[in-house]
Amino acid sequence: MEDEWLYALLAPEEVLKGHRNRYIAHLKRGTHVVRVIYEYQGKIPIVITVYFPFAQRYFGGGGFSEDKILA
Repeated sequence: MEDEWLYALLAPEEVLKGHRNRYIAHLKRGTHVVRVIYEYQGKIPIVITVYFPFAQRYFGGGGFSEDKILA
Protein backbone atom coordinates (compact mmCIF):
# COMPACT_ATOMS: atom_id res chain seq x y z
CA MET A 1 0.00 0.00 0.00
CA GLU A 2 2.92 2.36 0.59
CA ASP A 3 3.80 2.48 -3.12
CA GLU A 4 0.26 2.99 -4.44
CA TRP A 5 0.87 6.73 -4.88
CA LEU A 6 3.83 5.96 -7.15
CA TYR A 7 1.78 3.53 -9.26
CA ALA A 8 -0.96 6.17 -9.50
CA LEU A 9 1.57 8.73 -10.67
CA LEU A 10 3.39 6.55 -13.22
CA ALA A 11 0.52 4.37 -14.48
CA PRO A 12 -2.75 6.18 -13.66
CA GLU A 13 -6.15 5.06 -14.88
CA GLU A 14 -7.03 8.70 -15.52
CA VAL A 15 -5.42 12.12 -15.15
CA LEU A 16 -7.46 15.29 -14.75
CA LYS A 17 -6.43 18.92 -15.02
CA GLY A 18 -6.73 20.66 -11.66
CA HIS A 19 -6.42 24.25 -10.47
CA ARG A 20 -3.27 26.36 -10.85
CA ASN A 21 -1.66 24.15 -13.52
CA ARG A 22 -1.86 21.07 -11.32
CA TYR A 23 -2.84 17.56 -12.33
CA ILE A 24 -4.75 14.84 -10.49
CA ALA A 25 -3.76 11.22 -11.15
CA HIS A 26 -6.28 8.50 -10.23
CA LEU A 27 -5.77 4.81 -9.59
CA LYS A 28 -8.84 2.87 -8.46
CA ARG A 29 -8.39 0.41 -5.60
CA GLY A 30 -11.61 -1.35 -4.68
CA THR A 31 -14.17 1.18 -3.47
CA HIS A 32 -11.49 3.86 -3.13
CA VAL A 33 -9.21 5.79 -5.45
CA VAL A 34 -5.62 6.88 -4.92
CA ARG A 35 -5.51 10.59 -5.82
CA VAL A 36 -2.11 12.16 -6.44
CA ILE A 37 -2.07 15.93 -6.90
CA TYR A 38 1.07 17.13 -8.69
CA GLU A 39 2.51 20.00 -10.66
CA TYR A 40 5.59 20.59 -12.74
CA GLN A 41 8.61 22.68 -11.86
CA GLY A 42 10.23 22.90 -15.26
CA LYS A 43 9.98 19.34 -16.57
CA ILE A 44 10.08 17.69 -13.13
CA PRO A 45 6.77 16.52 -11.58
CA ILE A 46 6.43 17.54 -7.93
CA VAL A 47 3.87 15.72 -5.74
CA ILE A 48 1.75 18.14 -3.71
CA THR A 49 -0.47 15.69 -1.82
CA VAL A 50 -1.84 12.13 -1.87
CA TYR A 51 -5.09 10.87 -0.42
CA PHE A 52 -7.44 7.88 -0.62
CA PRO A 53 -11.12 8.91 -0.87
CA PHE A 54 -14.14 6.92 -2.02
CA ALA A 55 -14.03 6.30 -5.78
CA GLN A 56 -17.72 7.07 -6.34
CA ARG A 57 -17.05 10.72 -5.60
CA TYR A 58 -13.96 11.30 -7.76
CA PHE A 59 -13.30 8.46 -10.21
CA GLY A 60 -14.67 9.10 -13.70
CA GLY A 61 -14.23 5.57 -15.04
CA GLY A 62 -10.69 5.68 -16.39
CA GLY A 63 -9.31 6.02 -19.88
CA PHE A 64 -8.94 9.82 -19.76
CA SER A 65 -5.60 11.57 -19.55
CA GLU A 66 -4.72 15.28 -19.55
CA ASP A 67 -1.03 14.44 -18.89
CA LYS A 68 1.41 11.53 -18.98
CA ILE A 69 4.60 11.73 -16.94
CA LEU A 70 6.28 8.91 -18.84
CA ALA A 71 5.45 10.27 -22.29
